[in-house]
Amino acid sequence: MKYALKLILLIFFSFSVSHTQLMADYPEKEIKVIVNYGAGGGVDRTARSLQKFLPSQFGKSVIVENHKGAGGKIGLKKFMKEPRDGYTILTAFAPATTYVKFKDSSVFNTDDLDIINIQWIDPAIIIARKDTGWKNIDDMIKAVKANPGKYTFGSSGKGSVGPVLSRVLFKKLGLDIKIVPYKGGGKTRKAFIAGEVHMTAAGSGGALKAKKHSVVLGAFMDGSVPGWDKARPINKVLKQYGYKTKVPYGGAYRFHAVHKDVKTKYPKRYKKIVQAYKKTTRSNKDFIAFADKTKVGRSWLGPKKSNKLYRKVDKEFTDIMKNY
Repeated sequence: MKYALKLILLIFFSFSVSHTQLMADYPEKEIKVIVNYGAGGGVDRTARSLQKFLPSQFGKSVIVENHKGAGGKIGLKKFMKEPRDGYTILTAFAPATTYVKFKDSSVFNTDDLDIINIQWIDPAIIIARKDTGWKNIDDMIKAVKANPGKYTFGSSGKGSVGPVLSRVLFKKLGLDIKIVPYKGGGKTRKAFIAGEVHMTAAGSGGALKAKKHSVVLGAFMDGSVPGWDKARPINKVLKQYGYKTKVPYGGAYRFHAVHKDVKTKYPKRYKKIVQAYKKTTRSNKDFIAFADKTKVGRSWLGPKKSNKLYRKVDKEFTDIMKNY
């Protein structure tokens, strides 16, 4: 009888503790944001743009950890190993995540992520050095065809959207261009500025640092491109000069995400995370001023639109990588 009573009390106590933990206010400790690239890049800037403003919504500190390496793979693996309880948020960008998954499907699946928001869409552009003498993409195409193998293109990585789309462009046009690999956008940009390569492609924001050395050949996206008033959609430019070639469009889609389990197992936590990001992005005047000053995107698409767009980009670039 005493044993049965002890067992009942133990079960009751265990349930009470578990219930109390579930009902406790979230968050009870700091929130960790994992960035799968090094400090100073576009993804890192996206995460840190919100870091000092989110605590006013969460009531707890927000720390950013950089886990760079292997084209973002190391940081993604780190995130996937974290407890799926809403205390760890990922800041990354597509289609680089697609490339990681395409090369190693064991890292994560598309459905493992629930995108809270795509904060910064940075159109990819292709640029050439001014000292090439080219004024437009037609000049580039004619020069390359007249001198196969002479001209060079600086690539920041096989999974980087600008280089991926540029390789598609070169292949469709039958252009013999030497691809010169560099480790990351910063080193590629420095090489371009130094005159080591004739062309490169990148997100329009990052490429601004090389603007005075550049002539923009086209943008891999419709619409205007911030900071590049002469950048026109590349398919329209190709058509203007009589080329029937069309290439896919894309850019860097920098986003914040949680593990998919957070929404199903901890719906209140999920809701609080969404609200914290939404209120900060849309209503925090200090954040808005900071983002505008530092030229960081501050769009609010929300989970529904962000997940839909992320999956669309993921599918498109998976198809590109299968074919190119």
